[in-house]
Amino acid sequence: AIAYGPDGILAHARRGALLIDMSSITPQTSIDLAHAAADKGIRVLDAPVSGGEAGAIEAVLSIMAGGEQADFDAARPLLETLGKTIVRCGPHGSGQTVKAANQLIVAVNIQACAEAVVFLEKSGVDLPAALDVLGGGLAGSTVLARKKDNFTTRDFRPGFRIDLHHKDMGIVTDAARAVGAALPVGTVVAQLVAALRAQGDGGLDHSALLRGVERLSGHTTES
Repeated sequence: AIAYGPDGILAHARRGALLIDMSSITPQTSIDLAHAAADKGIRVLDAPVSGGEAGAIEAVLSIMAGGEQADFDAARPLLETLGKTIVRCGPHGSGQTVKAANQLIVAVNIQACAEAVVFLEKSGVDLPAALDVLGGGLAGSTVLARKKDNFTTRDFRPGFRIDLHHKDMGIVTDAARAVGAALPVGTVVAQLVAALRAQGDGGLDHSALLRGVERLSGHTTES
């Protein structure tokens, strides 16, 4: 909405301006914006980010860009003030495609970690010790490292909310359907995210996927 209409960016930006769109939207929406902007002589780069609140504060975000190489090169000095890993992934919409894949990987990873946590606890294992050793092996991941304290303390104060991940899972499932890519695991996790949201947990951190596994397992520790 901010780009279109009589009060939008496209109606008022000067010709040759570079619009850097860092929102998380569908790849096709980014492509459509780039085409509409080109008609006005405006350049566009889609540049969504990953890294969460901590990555933003520390200016170490991963920035995945889509657009013309020259526009990416022009934007790079600005992007370097926000992120550490900055990559042009292809033409318009490519940044959004990679962001959608990122959100798919994160959601599936959190769900797998949540299932492991409940399995470990119901088996009587020392959870912090187990997560430490898992983090040192092939099962280790950025998700496990950043979310293990949420799992052990059940502190689900939002960093990245379930509501937002629900939106992103809709984006990736729709985009995958459009190109004919099957997401057998991702589709199930998208349904689990939607179920958690329907149960009133949409405002919690996405590590609260653990609550869904607990409910299914009769292992809830909810306050």
